[in-house]
Amino acid sequence: MLSTKREQADFCTEFNISDEKFRNSRMTWAELDQIAEDFERKRNEHQNTVKQYAEALQKCLGVHSLSYRVKDTKHLIEKIIRKNPEYLDAGNALSLNNYEQEITDLMGIRILLLFKEDWLNIHNYLMERYKTVLLEEPFAYVREGDDTHLYENKVKIKKEKPYRSVHYVIKSDKGLAIEIQVRTLYEEAWSEIDHKLRYPYNLANEMLNNYINIMNRLTGMGDEMGSFIHNYIKNFQESLYAGVTDDNEVYQFILHEIEKCDNEEVKQAIVDKIKQAENYHEMKKMTDLLKDVLQYK
Repeated sequence: MLSTKREQADFCTEFNISDEKFRNSRMTWAELDQIAEDFERKRNEHQNTVKQYAEALQKCLGVHSLSYRVKDTKHLIEKIIRKNPEYLDAGNALSLNNYEQEITDLMGIRILLLFKEDWLNIHNYLMERYKTVLLEEPFAYVREGDDTHLYENKVKIKKEKPYRSVHYVIKSDKGLAIEIQVRTLYEEAWSEIDHKLRYPYNLANEMLNNYINIMNRLTGMGDEMGSFIHNYIKNFQESLYAGVTDDNEVYQFILHEIEKCDNEEVKQAIVDKIKQAENYHEMKKMTDLLKDVLQYK
């Protein structure tokens, strides 16, 4: 895979690896080629392992859909080149003998949710089944300004990534790590775009980064609006069963729910929509009155 000069040059071009970056990795192409061949030989075994765990997780309440994969070999080699300087600083260089133990995303499962609050069912399920085999403390990547109440006192919160996702790393019965990521459909769509355009190649284009950040904020707003509407419908139905059908009570309920929203853009959008509804209601009343006066049917 990486044994010829041509294959090595093509690899560096594809993954934007400069001569300096490769030198800093302290890896040789012979070592990397050995790792790639070893990983390819074990691919089917890894595929069977991660499939077994994915099928168990599919049964969890709150899962909209999930996917699983064994890491692409080229992406594994790129990660080793990129990460080995950190391992060297810690006195533990990556090699053929230890890469399976050190790289924690050789196998991965991605669980997708419709609403953020569905995450709690997933978290409880994972903690019940895999708490004793966690290889690291679970954590949530969030964006600056996001509402983090859902995750507090349950997982560690990190804000250094441009995408949103909750991560777990468990030790499989084969002794290797499986990374489990949990996110909403909105977050999944955004992360795929972000991964394609930016990660892990560190684009320096300021205008493009600004557009990417705007899309990131819109993703968060979409999730918040989805959760708000979901909770509103659920609570409104409960109110109907309890006999709460008066318009004013519904209006007061909406105002109360808005106060729980930490995102000012989302809050303002909801308030504006209420005002539009009020204006429409008044206009309709005037139209009905005019129809009665003019006896217009």
